Amino acid sequence: MLRTVLALGALSAFAAPALAQEEPGSVYFQIDSCASYQLPGEPVWETACLTHDNWSIFLHSSEHGSAIAYAYNGSERTGFYTPPRTLLFGGYHSTMEWRRTSEGAFATIHRYVSEGPSMDADPNGGPDSGLDERQDHLVITALNPDSYERVACPLYVVDASQITDANEAARILADTFAPGHVCDESEPFVFTEIGEVYATVEAYDMEMEAEQGGADGASTQPPKSRP
Repeated sequence: MLRTVLALGALSAFAAPALAQEEPGSVYFQIDSCASYQLPGEPVWETACLTHDNWSIFLHSSEHGSAIAYAYNGSERTGFYTPPRTLLFGGYHSTMEWRRTSEGAFATIHRYVSEGPSMDADPNGGPDSGLDERQDHLVITALNPDSYERVACPLYVVDASQITDANEAARILADTFAPGHVCDESEPFVFTEIGEVYATVEAYDMEMEAEQGGADGASTQPPKSRP
Protein backbone atom coordinates (compact mmCIF):
# COMPACT_ATOMS: atom_id res chain seq x y z
CA MET A 1 0.00 0.00 0.00
CA LEU A 2 2.75 2.41 0.94
CA ARG A 3 4.58 1.74 -2.35
CA THR A 4 1.38 2.61 -4.25
CA VAL A 5 0.96 5.85 -2.31
CA LEU A 6 4.58 6.77 -2.97
CA ALA A 7 4.16 6.11 -6.66
CA LEU A 8 1.10 8.35 -6.74
CA GLY A 9 3.09 11.02 -4.89
CA ALA A 10 5.79 10.80 -7.53
CA LEU A 11 3.23 11.21 -10.32
CA SER A 12 1.82 14.25 -8.56
CA ALA A 13 5.30 15.73 -8.29
CA PHE A 14 5.85 15.37 -12.02
CA ALA A 15 2.43 16.72 -12.96
CA ALA A 16 3.79 20.26 -13.09
CA PRO A 17 5.71 20.83 -15.20
CA ALA A 18 7.30 17.51 -16.09
CA LEU A 19 4.61 15.14 -17.42
CA ALA A 20 5.96 15.42 -20.95
CA GLN A 21 9.56 14.85 -19.89
CA GLU A 22 11.43 11.58 -20.03
CA GLU A 23 10.88 9.42 -16.96
CA PRO A 24 14.12 8.97 -14.97
CA GLY A 25 15.64 5.56 -14.30
CA SER A 26 18.39 4.08 -12.13
CA VAL A 27 21.84 2.72 -12.88
CA TYR A 28 24.16 1.38 -10.23
CA PHE A 29 27.87 1.55 -9.49
CA GLN A 30 30.01 -0.62 -7.22
CA ILE A 31 32.77 1.26 -5.42
CA ASP A 32 34.44 -1.76 -3.82
CA SER A 33 36.46 -2.42 -6.99
CA CYS A 34 37.91 1.12 -7.18
CA ALA A 35 41.50 2.01 -6.42
CA SER A 36 42.26 2.79 -2.76
CA TYR A 37 45.38 3.98 -1.01
CA GLN A 38 46.35 5.22 2.44
CA LEU A 39 47.01 8.94 2.79
CA PRO A 40 50.61 9.63 3.88
CA GLY A 41 50.97 9.87 7.63
CA GLU A 42 47.24 9.45 8.30
CA PRO A 43 44.99 6.51 9.28
CA VAL A 44 42.73 7.46 6.37
CA TRP A 45 42.17 5.65 3.11
CA GLU A 46 41.16 7.45 -0.08
CA THR A 47 39.14 5.71 -2.76
CA ALA A 48 38.84 7.22 -6.24
CA CYS A 49 36.33 6.04 -8.85
CA LEU A 50 35.43 7.06 -12.39
CA THR A 51 31.70 6.37 -12.48
CA HIS A 52 28.82 7.21 -14.84
CA ASP A 53 28.59 10.09 -17.34
CA ASN A 54 32.12 11.43 -16.68
CA TRP A 55 31.53 11.77 -12.93
CA SER A 56 34.21 10.85 -10.42
CA ILE A 57 33.75 10.19 -6.72
CA PHE A 58 36.25 10.22 -3.88
CA LEU A 59 35.88 8.61 -0.46
CA HIS A 60 37.91 9.33 2.66
CA SER A 61 37.47 6.46 5.09
CA SER A 62 38.79 5.83 8.58
CA GLU A 63 37.89 3.58 11.48
CA HIS A 64 35.06 5.85 12.58
CA GLY A 65 33.45 6.92 9.32
CA SER A 66 33.74 8.03 5.72
CA ALA A 67 33.06 11.13 3.64
CA ILE A 68 32.37 11.56 -0.07
CA ALA A 69 33.24 14.19 -2.69
CA TYR A 70 32.38 14.56 -6.39
CA ALA A 71 34.05 15.91 -9.54
CA TYR A 72 32.79 16.17 -13.11
CA ASN A 73 34.93 15.61 -16.19
CA GLY A 74 38.14 16.60 -14.42
CA SER A 75 36.70 19.57 -12.49
CA GLU A 76 37.87 20.50 -9.01
CA ARG A 77 36.25 18.14 -6.58
CA THR A 78 33.65 19.29 -4.09
CA GLY A 79 34.06 19.32 -0.34
CA PHE A 80 33.66 16.00 1.46
CA TYR A 81 30.32 15.19 3.08
CA THR A 82 29.30 12.83 5.88
CA PRO A 83 25.64 12.65 6.95
CA PRO A 84 24.67 13.45 10.54
CA ARG A 85 24.93 10.38 12.73
CA THR A 86 25.06 9.45 16.41
CA LEU A 87 26.84 6.07 16.40
CA LEU A 88 30.58 5.61 16.71
CA PHE A 89 31.38 3.73 13.48
CA GLY A 90 30.09 4.15 9.95
CA GLY A 91 30.68 4.24 6.24
CA TYR A 92 29.12 4.52 2.80
CA HIS A 93 27.72 1.35 1.23
CA SER A 94 29.58 -0.17 -1.72
CA THR A 95 26.58 0.26 -4.04
CA MET A 96 25.59 3.72 -5.34
CA GLU A 97 22.32 4.42 -7.16
CA TRP A 98 22.46 7.03 -9.94
CA ARG A 99 19.23 8.66 -11.12
CA ARG A 100 19.51 9.67 -14.75
CA THR A 101 17.80 10.28 -18.09
CA SER A 102 19.24 10.02 -21.59
CA GLU A 103 20.83 13.43 -20.97
CA GLY A 104 22.90 12.06 -18.10
CA ALA A 105 22.88 11.64 -14.33
CA PHE A 106 21.22 14.33 -12.18
CA ALA A 107 21.35 12.75 -8.69
CA THR A 108 22.80 9.94 -6.63
CA ILE A 109 21.28 8.01 -3.73
CA HIS A 110 23.91 6.52 -1.46
CA ARG A 111 23.32 4.57 1.75
CA TYR A 112 25.38 5.43 4.82
CA VAL A 113 25.43 2.77 7.55
CA SER A 114 26.35 3.66 11.14
CA GLU A 115 26.93 0.97 13.75
CA GLY A 116 28.18 0.48 17.29
CA PRO A 117 27.55 2.36 20.52
CA SER A 118 26.50 5.99 20.69
CA MET A 119 29.19 8.66 20.31
CA ASP A 120 28.09 9.82 23.77
CA ALA A 121 28.57 6.39 25.34
CA ASP A 122 30.75 6.05 28.40
CA PRO A 123 34.09 4.68 27.10
CA ASN A 124 34.75 3.09 30.51
CA GLY A 125 31.64 0.93 30.33
CA GLY A 126 28.88 0.77 32.89
CA PRO A 127 25.17 1.59 32.57
CA ASP A 128 25.86 4.57 30.29
CA SER A 129 28.12 2.70 27.87
CA GLY A 130 25.28 2.12 25.40
CA LEU A 131 24.39 -0.90 23.28
CA ASP A 132 25.48 -1.65 19.74
CA GLU A 133 22.94 -0.24 17.31
CA ARG A 134 22.58 0.45 13.60
CA GLN A 135 21.38 3.51 11.70
CA ASP A 136 20.80 3.74 7.93
CA HIS A 137 20.63 7.06 6.07
CA LEU A 138 20.10 7.60 2.35
CA VAL A 139 22.02 10.63 1.09
CA ILE A 140 20.50 12.31 -1.98
CA THR A 141 23.14 14.32 -3.85
CA ALA A 142 22.16 16.77 -6.61
CA LEU A 143 24.44 16.79 -9.66
CA ASN A 144 24.86 19.97 -11.69
CA PRO A 145 27.69 19.49 -14.24
CA ASP A 146 27.10 22.91 -15.81
CA SER A 147 27.87 24.77 -12.59
CA TYR A 148 31.09 26.78 -12.49
CA GLU A 149 31.17 26.87 -8.70
CA ARG A 150 29.89 23.59 -7.27
CA VAL A 151 28.99 20.62 -9.44
CA ALA A 152 27.39 18.52 -6.68
CA CYS A 153 25.98 18.93 -3.18
CA PRO A 154 23.96 16.92 -0.65
CA LEU A 155 20.30 17.81 -1.13
CA TYR A 156 18.33 15.64 1.31
CA VAL A 157 18.93 12.80 3.76
CA VAL A 158 16.29 10.11 4.35
CA ASP A 159 16.43 8.25 7.66
CA ALA A 160 15.99 4.69 6.39
CA SER A 161 15.96 3.36 9.95
CA GLN A 162 12.63 5.11 10.56
CA ILE A 163 10.95 5.35 7.12
CA THR A 164 9.55 2.25 5.44
CA ASP A 165 10.29 2.09 1.70
CA ALA A 166 12.95 4.75 2.17
CA ASN A 167 14.47 3.94 -1.23
CA GLU A 168 11.25 4.88 -3.02
CA ALA A 169 10.94 8.03 -0.94
CA ALA A 170 14.53 8.98 -1.82
CA ARG A 171 13.86 8.47 -5.55
CA ILE A 172 10.80 10.71 -5.39
CA LEU A 173 12.79 13.45 -3.67
CA ALA A 174 15.70 13.10 -6.08
CA ASP A 175 13.51 13.14 -9.20
CA THR A 176 11.46 16.09 -7.97
CA PHE A 177 14.14 18.40 -6.60
CA ALA A 178 17.59 17.46 -7.96
CA PRO A 179 17.22 18.38 -11.67
CA GLY A 180 18.40 21.97 -12.06
CA HIS A 181 19.18 22.41 -8.37
CA VAL A 182 21.69 25.20 -7.75
CA CYS A 183 24.02 24.22 -4.92
CA ASP A 184 24.61 26.57 -2.03
CA GLU A 185 25.75 26.23 1.58
CA SER A 186 22.40 24.96 2.90
CA GLU A 187 22.53 21.93 5.16
CA PRO A 188 20.47 19.03 3.77
CA PHE A 189 17.18 18.45 5.55
CA VAL A 190 16.93 15.03 7.25
CA PHE A 191 13.56 13.34 6.71
CA THR A 192 12.53 11.11 9.63
CA GLU A 193 8.83 10.67 8.73
CA ILE A 194 7.16 9.78 5.44
CA GLY A 195 4.64 12.55 6.04
CA GLU A 196 7.45 15.08 5.73
CA VAL A 197 8.27 13.67 2.29
CA TYR A 198 4.62 13.95 1.17
CA ALA A 199 4.31 17.49 2.49
CA THR A 200 7.51 18.67 0.81
CA VAL A 201 6.61 17.19 -2.59
CA GLU A 202 3.02 18.44 -2.39
CA ALA A 203 4.12 21.96 -1.49
CA TYR A 204 6.49 22.04 -4.45
CA ASP A 205 3.77 20.67 -6.76
CA MET A 206 1.39 23.43 -5.67
CA GLU A 207 4.11 26.06 -6.09
CA MET A 208 4.81 24.92 -9.66
CA GLU A 209 1.10 24.96 -10.52
CA ALA A 210 0.80 28.50 -9.15
CA GLU A 211 3.81 29.68 -11.12
CA GLN A 212 2.49 28.12 -14.33
CA GLY A 213 -0.65 30.17 -13.93
CA GLY A 214 1.30 33.36 -13.22
CA ALA A 215 3.70 35.52 -15.17
CA ASP A 216 5.85 34.06 -17.93
CA GLY A 217 8.97 35.00 -16.03
CA ALA A 218 8.06 33.06 -12.89
CA SER A 219 10.90 31.04 -11.42
CA THR A 220 10.78 27.26 -11.64
CA GLN A 221 13.95 26.73 -9.62
CA PRO A 222 13.71 23.92 -7.02
CA PRO A 223 13.56 25.12 -3.41
CA LYS A 224 16.55 25.18 -1.11
CA SER A 225 17.65 21.99 0.59
CA ARG A 226 15.62 22.72 3.70
CA PRO A 227 11.85 22.75 2.96
